[in-house]
Amino acid sequence: MNPETSAPPPRSPAWWDQRYAEGSTPWNTEVVPPELHELADSGLLRPPGVALDLGCGTGTNTLFLAGLGFVAYGIDVAWLALVQARQKAVRAGAAAYFCQGDVADLDFLPVPAMFALDMGCLHSLPPAGRARYAASLGRRVQPGGQYLLYGFDEMPEGEGGVAGFAPGEIAERFAPWFNVVWRRPSWQGERPVAWYLLQRA
Repeated sequence: MNPETSAPPPRSPAWWDQRYAEGSTPWNTEVVPPELHELADSGLLRPPGVALDLGCGTGTNTLFLAGLGFVAYGIDVAWLALVQARQKAVRAGAAAYFCQGDVADLDFLPVPAMFALDMGCLHSLPPAGRARYAASLGRRVQPGGQYLLYGFDEMPEGEGGVAGFAPGEIAERFAPWFNVVWRRPSWQGERPVAWYLLQRA
């Protein structure tokens, strides 16, 4: 069998599982980002309540949110990542739950959330998926809730592998449900990125 024809399609659940099986996961740093620590220390996060970690991977940030006092749900398409996340949650005795699912369709979740985190998941979706994601998150986060997002800025076509966000895209895409509190530009290697904090209207 030709390996080129047998490889799973890029960005499919099988593709993500293959990356975890190969250990080819540079995004999986096992480090809680300083921006999330800062938000927790600021008092803007108000547990108890439900927190969502969208594209949670092996659950590092989900467990951090559980440690703050949230009931934390991690959602990812990669089954192998979720196996590792569940093992970590059991060892930690944490109130963290992990679901294999589509981050652009959160209607399967049983309860509304007060906080949502996305560390580089939304920017990997095509425009139609981003629109579904924004509407789904708007239905799932309660008024007054917070949403912390990290993603690539837009790059010229063919560069960087992920399209990233166009200028003003986040404010426009989430406008019916969320207001942008702040945007903080940064860099990942040679690529521009940004952090966004949004609040549910």
